[in-house]
Amino acid sequence: MNVPRSRLRLLGLLGLLIALGLGSRRREMPDFVVAYLGDVLWGAMFFVLYALLWPHKRTKCVWSAAVVTTECIELSQLYQAPWAVRIRDTRLGGLLFGHGFSWSDVLCVAVGATLSASLDFGGAQRSKK
Repeated sequence: MNVPRSRLRLLGLLGLLIALGLGSRRREMPDFVVAYLGDVLWGAMFFVLYALLWPHKRTKCVWSAAVVTTECIELSQLYQAPWAVRIRDTRLGGLLFGHGFSWSDVLCVAVGATLSASLDFGGAQRSKK
């Protein structure tokens, strides 16, 4: 039996991840942060978002949903139809769907979801004691 997650805590964490993710895209940030941290936070954000939607689901299920979603978004960047490029060229479209496919992004979003799942699982184990 899973220990239910606190939706209030998850909402706060979601807000923090969004703020950090937006901050990681600022031009004055180091190149490494701009290139990788935002994608790690993106994967973590989807884990938290799904945990918020399904607070009683097992960590493995939430992790799977987050990884599948973020990887599909990354793979969608291979599709470069003019209408899709126009959407990605907007501020919101670029933040949601990205601009160009990169293998490092594939790895980073999986790392973000996996780190979040590890913390969630560890927290659930401590709660059971």
